[in-house]
Amino acid sequence: MNDYIDRVRKQLLHEFSYEPKSFWEYSRGNNIDKLVEDVKSYDHNPHKGDDFMAKGRGSYLSKFNSEYAKRILEMWSKENDLIVDPFAGRSSRPLVSTLMNRNYLGFDVIHANLQEAMEQYDLIKKDRQLGKLKLINSSSEYMDEHLKDGVADMVMTCPPYFNLEKYDSVDGQLTDIKTYEEFLKTYEVILEKSSKILKPGCFFAIVLANFRMGGKLYDFSADTKSILKKHLTYHDEIILEMSPAKRHPLYCQAITNLNCLKTHEYCLVFRKEDTKENILIRNDEIN
Repeated sequence: MNDYIDRVRKQLLHEFSYEPKSFWEYSRGNNIDKLVEDVKSYDHNPHKGDDFMAKGRGSYLSKFNSEYAKRILEMWSKENDLIVDPFAGRSSRPLVSTLMNRNYLGFDVIHANLQEAMEQYDLIKKDRQLGKLKLINSSSEYMDEHLKDGVADMVMTCPPYFNLEKYDSVDGQLTDIKTYEEFLKTYEVILEKSSKILKPGCFFAIVLANFRMGGKLYDFSADTKSILKKHLTYHDEIILEMSPAKRHPLYCQAITNLNCLKTHEYCLVFRKEDTKENILIRNDEIN
């Protein structure tokens, strides 16, 4: 008990850049967000004009919130950690991770996305000290060909929402899968392998939302929990405020179909089991 009290007292000397509560408000325009430029996001859609319903259409897709990535890394990892991302996407998580002096290794099937992130990384690196960045143009379904078990200090990711958003058709593209059931089969393989490459005592943070297609509400968060609970301990859950650009295009649909406008996402956090002693050591390292 005294050891626990001493550890609590230690935190009086530590201060997060945000309040670590269970609801995180949408935040944009901070310093780290200005450094991370996602040219394929809805922010750059030249056709959106004053029509908020056009923000997320076509090839202009949702952007991972840079501030949320920063908070996740600050809360559950430390400098020089290896962050592995099975769905690297575009530039947000790779660049935020390296800006925070973490080493990032990401998988993505779209070569152009990885090239965009690497070009921005090389540009920022001219003026700043960054963590290492490695991007692999492959489906994370085959990550065990690139990584040994127990090498990652953290897994941080945001998966595709079945085929709600349509990405480029290439080998291994999950959004090309025709049924949700088949999508979940491949998704489960990826989550299982991602869990295996995680070190004992370390964290797996995944950002996602439930979604509606064809009049049906898909409980994607529950399906994800069900998969990961087979391999990891359920540790925490944060509700994330969804950006207006993401939710506004759904406004008219919500009224028409008599369902509430979705304004939140989840950050689900899992932890790999370890001894109590090693868990405390890892906690102290992060703190």
